[in-house]
Amino acid sequence: MIKIDKIIRSRRKTLALIVSPDAALLVRAPHWVSLGYIKSFVFEKRFWINKKQRQILAGGVVRKKEFIEGEEFFYLGEKYKLRVCDSREIELADELYFPMRYLSDARRKMASWYGERAREIILERADFYGKMTGWKFKSISVNGAERRWGSCGSNGRINFSYRLAMVPPGIIDYVVAHELAHIPEKNHSVRFWAKVGTILPDYKIRRKWLRDNERNLKI
Repeated sequence: MIKIDKIIRSRRKTLALIVSPDAALLVRAPHWVSLGYIKSFVFEKRFWINKKQRQILAGGVVRKKEFIEGEEFFYLGEKYKLRVCDSREIELADELYFPMRYLSDARRKMASWYGERAREIILERADFYGKMTGWKFKSISVNGAERRWGSCGSNGRINFSYRLAMVPPGIIDYVVAHELAHIPEKNHSVRFWAKVGTILPDYKIRRKWLRDNERNLKI
């Protein structure tokens, strides 16, 4: 028996299984799908679920940041040690300087800091690839998504996770190209991946890096 830790219902059209960094099983499901069908689907995927959970537990459960002196944070793929100090704002130099006055709301403040930097980089890359391909987006926004790197609405509005500020620039390019390719192709068909490949021929390598490392890119 596979334990389902959480079911998240929305207007999505398909079922999706997510094994979180703490090895919990989350199911994203349409409103109309019955609990019985969800359990049956989970049972069918039990071998994949067990494999993913074993891999995570073997590597150690990733714990949330505690915002203590010397703790490591990623920025554009590089690690920086946290220094709690008396500065007015979060500053990045040889280390990541974090104001003591923010400690009571540390996670939100850090996410906001990442989000501001992610937006600057993503806008530049989206403009670059948009002009290259002719795929026109309506707007770009950065949000607090923890489980999705990006999403593209049918209206051309694209959302990205603030966590992209943690990954190397080449991986940001992959996520941006991925979402832009959803403007002409709304699914993950062969045609969709062909379009991603016209921008980034090595997209499979970048996608694998993201899958292999995403569990460590948390605050």
